[in-house]
Amino acid sequence: MDETDCVVVGGGPGGAVLAYLLARAGRRVTLLEARSDFARRFRGDSLAPAVMDWLDTLGLADDVLARPHATADAFTWHTPTASYRVADYGRASARFPHYVLLPQPEFLGLLTGRAQDHPGFRLEMSARVNELVEEGGRVVGVRYRAADGEVREVRAPLVVGADGRFSQVRRLGGFDTEELGAGLDILWFEVPRRDTDPPLSGLDYFAVPGAAIVALGQGATWQLGYVIPTGTVARAREAGVGPVVELARDRMPWLGDRLDALTAFTDLTLLNVRITRLPHWYRPGLLLLGDAAHVISPVGGNGINIAIADAADAGNALVPALRAADAELDAACRAFEVRRRAVSDAEQRSQVRAERGSLERMERGDPRPAWILRLAAAVPPIARAFGTRSASAIAIPDPSPAVLGAR
Repeated sequence: MDETDCVVVGGGPGGAVLAYLLARAGRRVTLLEARSDFARRFRGDSLAPAVMDWLDTLGLADDVLARPHATADAFTWHTPTASYRVADYGRASARFPHYVLLPQPEFLGLLTGRAQDHPGFRLEMSARVNELVEEGGRVVGVRYRAADGEVREVRAPLVVGADGRFSQVRRLGGFDTEELGAGLDILWFEVPRRDTDPPLSGLDYFAVPGAAIVALGQGATWQLGYVIPTGTVARAREAGVGPVVELARDRMPWLGDRLDALTAFTDLTLLNVRITRLPHWYRPGLLLLGDAAHVISPVGGNGINIAIADAADAGNALVPALRAADAELDAACRAFEVRRRAVSDAEQRSQVRAERGSLERMERGDPRPAWILRLAAAVPPIARAFGTRSASAIAIPDPSPAVLGAR
């Protein structure tokens, strides 16, 4: 049996950020990741201007920018007859007036690599948590199956579930969930990116009557997402890959022969879009954050950023609380939930409205964005205000002196 100050389950953006912050501040932290590597595909890769500013404060922004990435200075909605620049990020940050699109494995590798510079950090891959250890009504650790097949136990004053939308820790902890509804799912694929490709804004949405495709520019690839109504994947599978290729060729003809590799429906990855709310994120000794606590839709591209902001807030709160009595740790976790719930609830309400509106327009064959977005595109100051608000809505707090002062 091992002992540490905090066990973080899930090596995604929220878990990796929190583990790095705790290790940097001198706390002992064990990060357990169920997969054998960080090679996630078609997950959140867009770092908001506010997150880049936060990383800059920690001395990590230049490390991020040294890795293969792309930038997106706006969100643009394209129809067959017009393009609408509905959100402009030019005023969202003085140094980073754009989203940074960095493949998630690069980001996670950077964070865990930096965390390993600190003696209190331990990362274990292929570690599948299968049981919570409880004593006297508190969670005091986890049991997990390690890569060698051995069942091991690690104990800590706090276990943090940061293991995503299908959280095992959430299930083991008995947390209730409430589905808020989602109208759209996405079929993802990727193609190589070339220097001769047109300079899109980086976050682009191509809509035609009854269908749409998302294009996200990255360092070496384009991530493309074919949008379908929720619950229609069987119908899409029956239709095959043809409609996807046809729409991509029609709206992005410059992709040319790169689409020839898309030959079967199995070449697509389904992302079930869910918007899930939990009545509670905390019970004594167990805290949830990121998509484990509040599943955020891909709409707006802020799921990864809200998870990072959750971790930034949790890091500030937990650095002192992990060395305190149980009552103080409980109070810190409950206060964290109150602060971050306000952010996630607002984002989820906005996403429900956006998805329902998009589905309604898709069903009636109207490829245009909502009228308020058309207004923003027609009045650049409104587009800049929308971009600034969207990029800052994650409410990421500045690092605390305890976190910032440690190296």
